[in-house]
This record gives sequence, C-alpha cells and structure tokens, in this order.
Amino acid sequence: MKVTKKKSLKDWLNLLETKHSKKIDLGLTRVTQVYNNLKLGKIAETVITVAGTNGKGSTVAILSSLCQKANYKVGAFTSPHIIYFNERIKVNDQAVNDAQIIKAFELIECHLNHITLSYFEYATLAALIIFKQQKVDICVLEVGLGGRLDSVNIVDTDCAIITTVDIDHTTWLGNDIESIAFEKAGIMRKNKPVIYGDNNCPKSIIQHAKKINAELTFATDRNIKLYELNILGDYQKTNARTAITAIDKLQHIKINDEIIKNALKNIKLQGRLQIISESPTLIIDVSHNKQAAHELSLWLSNNPIEGKTIAVFAVLADKEPVDWLTEFKQTIDVWCISSVNYDRAMPTNDLLQVLSNSAKLITSFDSVREALSAAKEIAEENDRILVFGSFYTVSEAMQ
Repeated sequence: MKVTKKKSLKDWLNLLETKHSKKIDLGLTRVTQVYNNLKLGKIAETVITVAGTNGKGSTVAILSSLCQKANYKVGAFTSPHIIYFNERIKVNDQAVNDAQIIKAFELIECHLNHITLSYFEYATLAALIIFKQQKVDICVLEVGLGGRLDSVNIVDTDCAIITTVDIDHTTWLGNDIESIAFEKAGIMRKNKPVIYGDNNCPKSIIQHAKKINAELTFATDRNIKLYELNILGDYQKTNARTAITAIDKLQHIKINDEIIKNALKNIKLQGRLQIISESPTLIIDVSHNKQAAHELSLWLSNNPIEGKTIAVFAVLADKEPVDWLTEFKQTIDVWCISSVNYDRAMPTNDLLQVLSNSAKLITSFDSVREALSAAKEIAEENDRILVFGSFYTVSEAMQ
C-alpha cells in the first residue's frame, strides 16, 4: 500500500482533521482492528489509565513525576495540547519530536487496511507506537472522553484511576452523574486496582468494580503528609493523593517519602493556575466546566489581591456556562470576552447574554488575542489577569 508522504507534522495534522467523517467517534472496533494490525504487543511493563471529569492531566503529571523520581522511564499521553501537538506525547516529561510522530503516523497508515480513524485515534496509536519504540517502563494514558468507548481503552490497564465525576460532555456520556460514571468505569479491568479520587463515589463505579472483581480503593482514605507541591490550588493535593494511592497499589513500583517529596516539588504541568508574569499578575487556567469553575473561584477568593481581577474568557457552547458563570460573581471584576476559533465555540453575543446577570463589567472582542491585549491595557500593577474558559482560549492567549 502506498504511504501518503507529508512534508511536515502540520500537513499531517491538517489531513487528520478531515480524514474521518466525525471529529468525535466513540467506539473501539475500528481502532482495535488497526492496533491489532500493528502487532505492538505489550506497550510497557506497567500501564496506568486515568479518566475523570477534572484533574486528569494534573494526575498524569504527578504520576509521571513520582515514577521518574523512582528512576523509571515514563511515557505519558495527554490531550488536548495547549500550543504544540507534540505536548500530547512525552517521554520523561520531554515532548517527542516531529519526526517520531510522522514516522508513527506513516506506520499507522500502512496498517489501516481501508479503515478510517479520527484525529484522536491517530494520536492514541502514535503515542503507543512511540512508547513501545522508546521502551518505556511505565505508560500513563489520559482518557480523552468518557472511558469505556475512548480509544485509550484498547490497552488493558494495570491500574485504573477515576479522578472525579461531574456533569460534562452530556451529548456523548449522558445527562446524569451515574450515566457519566458508568462510562468512566469502563476503563477498569478484572482483578486490577481502581482508584477513585474524590468524595461521594457514584454507585455505578462501585457496582461495576464489584461486577468485574476490580479492587476499588478511595484516595480520600489515604493519609498523606502536607507535602509541598510546586503547582497551585488545593485540589492539586487531592490529585497528588490519588496518584500516590495508585502507586501504593502497584506494589512493584517502589517509592518512599523522599521520592514523594522530591516528585511533588518538580511536577511539570502547563495551564493549571499557571502564573506567566507579574505586575500585573497574568494567570492561565484551562477550567471549562462547573466543577473546575467552583475550584477556580474558590482559589481566587482564598487568594485576594489589592487590585481588581480581570478575566479574559471564551468558552465552548456545549460546556453550558449558564450553569456555572455565576460562581465568579464576587471574584471577577471585569470580563474581556470573545469567541475561540473552533466550531463548537459559544458566540460572543450569546456569552454576553449569559453573563449579563452576574458580571459587573463586560467588554467583548473579536478574538482572544484582542481581549488579552485590552486586559493588559487596562490592568494596573496590583491587578491580575486571568485567562480561562477552555484549552482553546489558553492556547490562543499563549500564542
């Protein structure tokens, strides 16, 4: 079969945007067939799969740091990226290069056998190919959407993690907590540990664990000392507890108190309460749903400043911001809003309407770039600018 040679990774990614009929196409049949065609065998000695509404990327970053400090070679697959696609596939916290990804894409194309795959399915398979080639000891895979039908689930996990469950992606996962939790529970495997990271574990997770005899452990039962983390937000302590609980269950991975201490001071993570610059403070955060908005507003409230808080905000329409933007009534003083360059973006006029009852002051702009520029112009030294609403918002601001 003739391989389509593309000049650059950008060319490849442009092609993958349109190669399959649907951007999101949940189901394992097609991707499993190609995975089997590739004959990759066991990807790594240990596989950890991370699902959840929020905290997935943070938990992956913490797991990666813990395992590296224990001298393991770690492959981590996350999504979406903030600036470069390469961010999705990392070995020991280093993004792999264009050439490695292009070779993986070419290899996938050689084994399609007339099957078409989505952008995310290509990304998943490319990550697995590269981790196998790089001979990683531990492979940490972040679920893209849900769990049961997400392409990451083609790999049998040695330890499943479900960080949190809240209302999100209702079009694909269902309209209530139990339906969404059931989809996430699909990453569990028979007789393997599963960690639930939050309070109030949904019944469907408990029931599915019993049904397949998975060993369910609650991270909230794990006593951890007040370790110092180099990332902001109290919720990150919960993510750290979840990651440590998972490593505890994988008894062949040896970590001690010193390793934990060092690992939690060296977490590599972008876009989560990340301070970019000072005077005025510029913070980026990828929060984009009700649960994350609550935690972000709580952090703003617990970390008051002398000046005002200016939000640069754009969001996707299916995130139902009408349900959670009131969280910021007391914590954000000025809103500089726009729409992101994405087909699911909420139009600026709709966003104006949603914010009209809770925002103190709103101005709208044609792009995130213009909104950020305006925020910088009006910000004084003691103010802070917060860019949030989606990965796309943060990406446009960072660029």
